[in-house]
Amino acid sequence: MELKKYFITLLCIMALAMGMSAQEYRARHDSVWVYNSWEAIMDQWPDTIIINPEIAMWTPYDIEFETIDKDVTRMLKKQTVAVAIGDSVWLVNTQWLRDNKFKGDCKKMDDYAPLFFNAKVAFIQCVPTHTSLGMALLGSLLGDPDTFSSDPWDAEPDYFWIDFETKRVDKIDHKKLSDLLDVYPDLLRRYEQMADYKERYMIHSFFIDYVKRAERDPGYPYLLDRLYPPQPLQ
Repeated sequence: MELKKYFITLLCIMALAMGMSAQEYRARHDSVWVYNSWEAIMDQWPDTIIINPEIAMWTPYDIEFETIDKDVTRMLKKQTVAVAIGDSVWLVNTQWLRDNKFKGDCKKMDDYAPLFFNAKVAFIQCVPTHTSLGMALLGSLLGDPDTFSSDPWDAEPDYFWIDFETKRVDKIDHKKLSDLLDVYPDLLRRYEQMADYKERYMIHSFFIDYVKRAERDPGYPYLLDRLYPPQPLQ
């Protein structure tokens, strides 16, 4: 889950597509690894590989795949959980989340969005597409262009927690982060003592600390155990 490596790869994909359209960037990639279950994702064992699909980047957080095979394109839209481009970039199918009854902020997302995960947690980085125009207008009225960018390519993204127990996708704001940090009182105490604890950069910093702590914590439940809780013996 190396964020810097991810963005370097993503920027290379964007560079290949620059200048091809005013509204979107399109590119082709020699192979995309397709995962149709979380078990396959955790095992790093793809269900199939798609050769040379077309990648349409409407924004860095709204990415669509198309192939010459309609059945494959339909699979990517409805059945696929996530795809991997190379060994660094993972994208989650937000339509799969909605089709599988996940609530919350995934309703504001389109197509594929950047996914980060380890064996215990998964989260999305995104600027929700269904709110970007309205937020941009509100930002212009409030004189706050840094918070509400009119250009989705320049907009500052947030992290969105995928909760497999409650089947929700929720933005990591200061309230959500405090809820997550409750299991680690030392982190929670440090976070809430920060004068700028509501600022995006501080939220993101402590959230990544939480993710690292959870990954090392032997008592933190594994993602698949939360997705498929063990059934009691009859």
